[in-house]
Amino acid sequence: MRFHRTMLAALAASAAFVSAAPAFAQAAGETSAVRDTSCERPCLIQALEEHMKALAERDPAKLKLADHVHFTENNVDLKLGEGLWRTVTAVDATGLEAADPVTGNAAWFGSVRENGKPAIYAVRIHVKDGRIDEIESVVHRKTALPAPFGDVTKMVHDPEFNAILPEDQRRPRERMLAIADGYFDTVELNDGQVNTHFADDCSRLENGISTTAPPPAGAGGNAAAIASGCENQFKLGIYRINKRVRRHFSIIDTERGVAVASGFFDHANEFDHYKLTDGREMKTALKWPNSITLLEAFRIKDAQVQKIEAVFTYVPYFMHNPFWGPGSQPPKYKVDPKACDTVCLGTMAHEVATGMVNNTWKSVPWASAVGYAENSVGIRVGEGIWATVTAVDQHPLVVADASTGKAVWIGRIEEHGQPAWASFTINAAGDRVGGIEALIRRKEYGQPYVEPASAPSFDVLPAGQRTTRKAMIAGAEAFYKAMNDHASSAPGGIGADCHWLVNGLDVGACAPAFGNPALKSVERIRDREVLAVDEERGLVVYRTFEDFPAATDVDKTYPRTLQVTELFHFVGGKVQQVQAWTSELPYGMKPHD
Repeated sequence: MRFHRTMLAALAASAAFVSAAPAFAQAAGETSAVRDTSCERPCLIQALEEHMKALAERDPAKLKLADHVHFTENNVDLKLGEGLWRTVTAVDATGLEAADPVTGNAAWFGSVRENGKPAIYAVRIHVKDGRIDEIESVVHRKTALPAPFGDVTKMVHDPEFNAILPEDQRRPRERMLAIADGYFDTVELNDGQVNTHFADDCSRLENGISTTAPPPAGAGGNAAAIASGCENQFKLGIYRINKRVRRHFSIIDTERGVAVASGFFDHANEFDHYKLTDGREMKTALKWPNSITLLEAFRIKDAQVQKIEAVFTYVPYFMHNPFWGPGSQPPKYKVDPKACDTVCLGTMAHEVATGMVNNTWKSVPWASAVGYAENSVGIRVGEGIWATVTAVDQHPLVVADASTGKAVWIGRIEEHGQPAWASFTINAAGDRVGGIEALIRRKEYGQPYVEPASAPSFDVLPAGQRTTRKAMIAGAEAFYKAMNDHASSAPGGIGADCHWLVNGLDVGACAPAFGNPALKSVERIRDREVLAVDEERGLVVYRTFEDFPAATDVDKTYPRTLQVTELFHFVGGKVQQVQAWTSELPYGMKPHD
C-alpha cells in the first residue's frame, strides 16, 4: 500500500510538471543552482592586478569592464576615471590580496602616491562573466584630522594572509563569518565584553601603522600606547566611542582563512570623556560626530582572529555605502506663505537651534514626516549634533523667506564646549518644521577658518539702496557663472570695496579673485539652490557644492567637495560682501548622498 501511494504521488507530481510552470528552483536570490566557476581565484587575482596596473597608468580603458560599472571612492558614486584616477602618480608594486570565487570579489590593500604624496588605499572589485562590474575604493589622505598614517616605505603586509591553511586549522564559511563579525560586535560600544576569539599574538595594521604592538618609547598616538594586543585593548574598553559598526562581508576565503568586509564606525561622541574598565579616564580626540569608512581584512586560524589589516578614512557622520547601505531622501512639501510667513519661519529657526542644546528635540514643532540632513547625510533627529551641541549663538543671523518656505540660521555653536560655525536651513511644512539641513564647519579641517565669536549682522538698508529680489539672484548667478567659466576678470555688479570671507576669514577683495589662478582649482559649482532672500537687508543665501579634483597645476592636494552656504550682501545694486561657510565632503558627493 505504501509503494502504491508513493507511485500515485509521483504520477501526480509528474502531471503537475507537464501542465504547469516548472517546479525547479535555485536558492533564493541566486540566478542559478550551480555556481559559476569561470573565474576562480587566479582569475580574480589577475583582474585585481590588472586594475592596479590600469590605476597606475590612469587608464581604465585597459580593463575588461562590464557595460555598466558601479564605481565609488569613499562611498561616493563617480564615473570611472574620476577621483584618484586623475591624481594618482604611483602604486605599490605589491599589496595584500584576497579573493573569493564564490562571491566573485577580490580586494587589495596597500598605498599609492597622489600628486606625489603618499595615500593609503584599498579596493574591492567584483567580476561577473569575466568583466569587472563593481569597484569600491577607500582612499585615506594625510590631513589635520587625527588618524593613523604609516610610513608607506616601511609598510609590510603579513604573508600569513596568503598562506594556505592545513585542513585542521580551517573553518567553514559560516563559522568564519561569525568569528569576523564577532570582532565588530566587540568593538561596537566597546565596554570590555569580548564576543569573538583572538589569538594571543593577534596584531592589527591600520593605515600602515601597527595599533596593537607597543610603540617606541615616547611615541604614543594610538591605542597601543595604552595597551598592546587585540584582546587586551578590547577588555579595557578603549574603543567605547563606537556607537555603531555597520558592515558587510564580501570575501570569505576558507583555504587561507581570510575574510574581508566594508563598513563604517560611527563615532557619535555623545560624551567627551569616559572611563576604561580599569578606572582610567579617557578623553575623546574629537568633540563632534563623525564616521570612518573602511575596508578591513581578517586572517582567521584555528577559529581565532590572528591578523587584521584595515584602511579607513573619515566621512560625514552616518554616511551610507551605495553597494549595500540604503540612501535617504527628505520629504517634499509645497511652499505655503500663508501658513508660515517670515516671522513664523524666523521663530522656527530659533526653535530648532534652541532644541539642539542638550538634545531637547521634542520641544520643536515637527510636521508629521520630517527630513534631517547633517553635512549632506540624512540621519535621525536626536543623533549627530543634537547629542553634542551644548550652546548656540544667542544673536544669530537669520534670513527667512516665505516665498521659498525656508529660513537660514547662521552662527556659532559649541560641541562639548568647542566652538564651530553652523548654518541650519529650516524647511516649513505648513506652520511646522518639515526639514532641516545642517552644515557644520570645525577647526580640524584647517584654513580658511576663524574661530567664531558671533554671527555676522546686517542692518536694514534705506529704501534707495535696496536691490530687487530678481536683481540679487541674477547678480549672484553671474558671480557663479564667472567662477564656473574660470573668468579672468570679475563680472559686473561687484562693488569696489567688496570682500570675500570664508568661515569667518577675510580672504581678500572679491574682484581680484577672478584673475587669480587658484580659482581654476574649482572644477564646478553645482546643485545651486536659492535658500532665502531678504530685500530689506540686501541678502540672498545659496546652498552649493564645489568640486575640487586636485588635477590642476595650482591644486596638487587631493580630490574633495565642499558643501557651501553662501551669502551675498547687495547695496545699491552691487555685491558689497560675500560670506561662505563650508563643510568638506568626499569628492563628488551630492545633496543627501
